[in-house]
Amino acid sequence: MTIEKFKSKRTLIFVAALIATFCAGFGYSWSIIQSALMTTHPDWTASAIAITYTLQVSISCLGPIPLSPIITRLNVKQNIMVGGILYGVGLIGCFFFGSSLPMLYLFYGGFAGAGVAFIYPQMMSYSVKVLADKGSLASGLMAAAYGSGAVIWAPVAQGMIGNDGSGLPHTFLVLGLVFLIVIVCMSLFLSDIPEGYVESLSSKDEKKSSAPAKKTAPDKTRGEMVKTATCWIMLICFSLALTSGMLAISQAKGIVADTAGGAIAAHAALAVSIITLFNTLGRLFWGTVSTKTGIYNVNIILCIIGAVCMGVLAFLPSGIGVVIFLALTASCFGGFATLLTPMTADFFGYKNLTVNFGFMYIAFAVAALIGPRLATSMVTKIGGVTSYSKAYIAGAILSLVAAALAVVLKGTYKKIQSKA
Repeated sequence: MTIEKFKSKRTLIFVAALIATFCAGFGYSWSIIQSALMTTHPDWTASAIAITYTLQVSISCLGPIPLSPIITRLNVKQNIMVGGILYGVGLIGCFFFGSSLPMLYLFYGGFAGAGVAFIYPQMMSYSVKVLADKGSLASGLMAAAYGSGAVIWAPVAQGMIGNDGSGLPHTFLVLGLVFLIVIVCMSLFLSDIPEGYVESLSSKDEKKSSAPAKKTAPDKTRGEMVKTATCWIMLICFSLALTSGMLAISQAKGIVADTAGGAIAAHAALAVSIITLFNTLGRLFWGTVSTKTGIYNVNIILCIIGAVCMGVLAFLPSGIGVVIFLALTASCFGGFATLLTPMTADFFGYKNLTVNFGFMYIAFAVAALIGPRLATSMVTKIGGVTSYSKAYIAGAILSLVAAALAVVLKGTYKKIQSKA
């Protein structure tokens, strides 16, 4: 496809990518599925069931690394098609074999997780290329589509499953078929980025504006990228910055029920929906703000806001403030999700962005390991009162360290821009 033809179709292409990513975001509805599994399989322990989701998250985050030889050989259409098939088969397999916990691990954790590994990192990097002149906004919209799973798919799944959990098998079947068909169909609208397309957008912007065109670092392969200090500074920065948000989102229901008190604790499920909604809204809001303020400034701001929220929560005994500051922390988490892709492109180029972003995506897996453990290992109970203060303080410290690293990244970016 020529550059001009691709430009004329880029809106349609972006929307197709957005829909495919939206379907892959169903995983955020896990809490609904887990509740149904606990109801229909009372002999299964909560921790054993939770391994299913841990497997899916781990495989989706870490999978792009071992799968990179396959991902790089396939074009974008083929990658998303394979991802859609794996994702759909994973859910459909749960209909046939979901009564066995090991099979649940295999299909929901393994197949569906591998499907996301093909879809999400690819679509994040692809969207930034398709709308290279609006990279942070494109990243924000794509991240919001993926993160909206809990907001949209959760009530859909709950309605299909029912209060007694009896509808879970057919929910797996119906949604699995829907996702397989929709994602595969959307993949047919996708096309590889034409050579010179991204550069043509930069040239167009330079003609329209008196400001110099934005520069990216020379293209680097993943092997070359991991040899740079910037790669590891960025990976550590995002791993630490995402931890507070992961703590807030993953443990929201327990924290609200344990510490909010009164009617708020009694409606913990509603509070969780609000907190999750802020995660999605944060992706849209901060993605938009970063187009005006700059992604490196927003990165520093988000780290500081995260540290402040954690600090306030550490000394906030109870009340609606618990929900408010957890929601603000979740919005920061969503914001970070919009920044990772364009920053990877800035530092390591667009040519190998899919593979390079797949490596940087490890930050989410690291945060998923640290965040929940902070809440579960540092929770204290004194006189019947539950406190997460130690976990919040640890989260605040990690956010401040991330802020310092974010300043370093901004300085590195300035050096790139100062080069002719």
